[in-house]
Amino acid sequence: MDSIIITGATSGIGFECALQMAQMAKDEQIIIPARNIEAGKGVIEKIKTKTGHKNLKCLELDLASLESIRKFSESFAKEKNNSISILINNAGVQNIGETQFTADGFEQTFGVNHLGSFALTMQLLPFVKNEGHITFTSSETHDPALKTPIEPPIYTSVQELAFPKETSEKPNFVGQRRYSTSKLCNIMTTYELQERLKNTNIRVNAYDPGMTPGTGLAKTYSPIMRFLWKNVFPVLTLFKSNIHTPAQAGRNLANLAYSDKYKDLKGIYFSDGKVVKTSVDSYNKVFQKSLWNGSLELTKTICTE
Repeated sequence: MDSIIITGATSGIGFECALQMAQMAKDEQIIIPARNIEAGKGVIEKIKTKTGHKNLKCLELDLASLESIRKFSESFAKEKNNSISILINNAGVQNIGETQFTADGFEQTFGVNHLGSFALTMQLLPFVKNEGHITFTSSETHDPALKTPIEPPIYTSVQELAFPKETSEKPNFVGQRRYSTSKLCNIMTTYELQERLKNTNIRVNAYDPGMTPGTGLAKTYSPIMRFLWKNVFPVLTLFKSNIHTPAQAGRNLANLAYSDKYKDLKGIYFSDGKVVKTSVDSYNKVFQKSLWNGSLELTKTICTE
């Protein structure tokens, strides 16, 4: 029996993706990583009740801690079903308040959204089967040409993103830029990893859920924005393209990873139901190599591919 791992599956898009996956992949084990094991077990019971899936498991994981990532990987390696058919890197944070840091001293947004997912993927890569699929949840905010309401990304170096200098800019703008930059990094990681796995049948893709109001991404927003995010913006899903409910976004993510319809997609960015081009910077080979090598160094990861 193969395993499917979905990070960020205790709520929002990740939960909806796990729910959909449990309905489709009846013969595979689904692993829900969670910082809080009890909360994770509660999610498993909810999915089990809704789908009847019998092979669900929760393992402790905090993507803001390299030690926790290492322990998760070690625990998974001891699993009876430690062959991975699908790894979905969906967990993410967006902090537009004062700068916060991970357990390892990395700026939180970059540390969790990129470095945490990168370290987890690299440590689990030896267990991904040759027909396996790896997905990184990104965002249209990575592309300045789309003129989203979020500050556009600026890729500098892994060191500068992980250990940013103090700035007099408003935390709101800085936080938005850190988020969009981390999403750019998810896409560059997708392209670089797929290139390094070109002699295998492993598929690596990036996914854009679109604007998904109602998720927990707005935790650090102002009270007014949190109210709009939860109660007003969801109405837009009825009128505008690439604005989805968590259930729609989760279903699209699960389908990209599992459905036969998309089994030939490899090294692509999937948005609003189709393959689309990404930003100019995302294709920059110098940036991709810089990000890859710097991430290996900071996460103290040995490249096994």
